[in-house]
Amino acid sequence: MARTRQKTKAKANTGTASKPEERQRRRSKLSTAEARREYQRRYYQMHKEKAKEYQRQYNLTHKKKAGSGRGKTGFSAQREVVRKTFNTADIMHAPVEKTLKMLEKIIRGERLFTM
Repeated sequence: MARTRQKTKAKANTGTASKPEERQRRRSKLSTAEARREYQRRYYQMHKEKAKEYQRQYNLTHKKKAGSGRGKTGFSAQREVVRKTFNTADIMHAPVEKTLKMLEKIIRGERLFTM
């Protein structure tokens, strides 16, 4: 069974392609990553106001950490050591080097050991 050639119509390039046709042609040439970026850009543009409102509400309901501010120097709060003890699980599950440091701190009296 032989294949017969189908005649194709020649496209007339009149140069008067409408904008939606140009967009469609350009979209079909985009790679997957480019198409995704284009979709995300359009989606963002369409939902920008809703996103801004959501961010405003979020900022009103969540606390922010107190910071020193931009450009301010000289203020540095020392972090308090919360834990003052080591237990057996800490020593058993720590790497060798860290275990040695723990034991040295216990011997020097810097930290306590609990069972």
